[in-house]
Amino acid sequence: MLAAAAPALADEPPAKPSVAPAAFREQETKLPAPPPLAPEPTTIASPREPAPAPPPLPAEPSGSPADRQRWLAAKIDEILARPSLANAKVGVLVAEVDGGRTLYARNERALLNPASNAKLVTTAAALGLLGPEYRFKTGLWVDSYKSGEVNGNLYLKGSGDPAFVIEDLWKLVADLASQGVKRVTGAIAVDDTFFDEVRIGPAFEQKDEDAPFRAPAGAVSLNYNACTVHVLPTRDGQPPRVLVEPASPYFTIVDEAQTVAHGKTDLAIASREIEGHTEIAVRGTIRVGAPEQIARRRIAHPDLYAGYTLRELLRGRGIKVAGEVVRAAVPAGARQMASHLSPPLGVIVRDVNKTSNNFMAEQLLKTLGAEQGGRPGTWQKGVEAVGRFLDGIGIPAGKYKLVNGSGLYDADRFSPAQIVELLRAVYHDFRFAADFVGSLATAGEDGTMGHRMSGGPAERYVRAKTGTLDGVSCLSGYAGAPGRLPLAFSILMNDVAGDTARADARAAQDAIAATLVTFLEAK
Repeated sequence: MLAAAAPALADEPPAKPSVAPAAFREQETKLPAPPPLAPEPTTIASPREPAPAPPPLPAEPSGSPADRQRWLAAKIDEILARPSLANAKVGVLVAEVDGGRTLYARNERALLNPASNAKLVTTAAALGLLGPEYRFKTGLWVDSYKSGEVNGNLYLKGSGDPAFVIEDLWKLVADLASQGVKRVTGAIAVDDTFFDEVRIGPAFEQKDEDAPFRAPAGAVSLNYNACTVHVLPTRDGQPPRVLVEPASPYFTIVDEAQTVAHGKTDLAIASREIEGHTEIAVRGTIRVGAPEQIARRRIAHPDLYAGYTLRELLRGRGIKVAGEVVRAAVPAGARQMASHLSPPLGVIVRDVNKTSNNFMAEQLLKTLGAEQGGRPGTWQKGVEAVGRFLDGIGIPAGKYKLVNGSGLYDADRFSPAQIVELLRAVYHDFRFAADFVGSLATAGEDGTMGHRMSGGPAERYVRAKTGTLDGVSCLSGYAGAPGRLPLAFSILMNDVAGDTARADARAAQDAIAATLVTFLEAK
């Protein structure tokens, strides 16, 4: 049996080598522009009398609490004074978790695109409203069953499980086989009525791409609604071997590539919707002896993808299915034959935040809509549920913009002050604080922070959520030190143009986080 595909990464670079999603650029904004940021005061020195350079800051803060805070402010100002960031819109807030005293602020109320920092809002609301013990249920139901035969349809019903993978589906089939099922006289019927039929998230229409981080949502979903394509060379002049994981008749493969003895490997692997299936087209060349080429691509129909894959797994266990794959709700009086429970939500949010998984974040938002606003779950109901949660912690509606749950594309708007308010409120809610903090990437260790801040004072003392889009770079979370209560911080940077600015933005964020740890250690 093939292993489950790895979670589709979002807009963050992976901590370890993997098949990274294609880079993308955001389209021109379709939302109201955020309020203009107040310009930073500047001093223009006379060209004949250059302004004297300020004395270098000491490596560590010292003196009274006021002196130490002045050191912190001067240090952060120094870090942000990089020429490549001069035209960027930068908002920063650092506050004590206990009491909320502000230690540093710059444009802290400016509404900016938070990119994947929006996942902080989605996961906090999900934990707060559903509870970290919440589990998603997926099951197999039948019209009737007797003597090894399912009379009528076999139903696959889901409730939005964002972590349901091929191994879980195989276990459901194994449970069915263990009860002696040999034949299904009807169809494979997929019931995904827990969500509405809208698959593509708000603002996702801004880009038409087949990357896995743009996977569609569905109450019945499989392998993060993406597939893995393997292309292996054969003989010179022959088409390569193309395998799609998981193997399923849902896929139509168009292999127009060629294996070449000379030249280079240059493949294009694309997916598209076609007549109730997803077509995987492979074009270009792959050199003889080259390693297999691997790509992950989104699928088009979550319900049919799961249904056809279920039918294939049943065939592999010797269970014959007379009918096709259809969409149908489980009728009243149907009999449940097998069920699967997801890991607790407190575990699932670790994948959402540590690996910045867009698909999982959108599944959570629609689940909130179904559980809090009534079924079927919709994005609008989910946004309304999150709004009630935010209002309850002191972030009123109308002061931010929440469009989707992942922060993908030009959609959401939050201020550093609102993000810090969220971080502080969650930290003090004993019911789910540990689950939330534990879901954040650890500096120098794992997730999207595994490659950042290694070897410095911030390593393992910063837990944060990264956020990256074209022109956007963000970092928000907690900075701690031994024996000290942590600080909550949010650094949102927009209009970060060019490779140098992008690199400097991340370097500045890392330096600020390390400075916060140094500040705490010296108290």
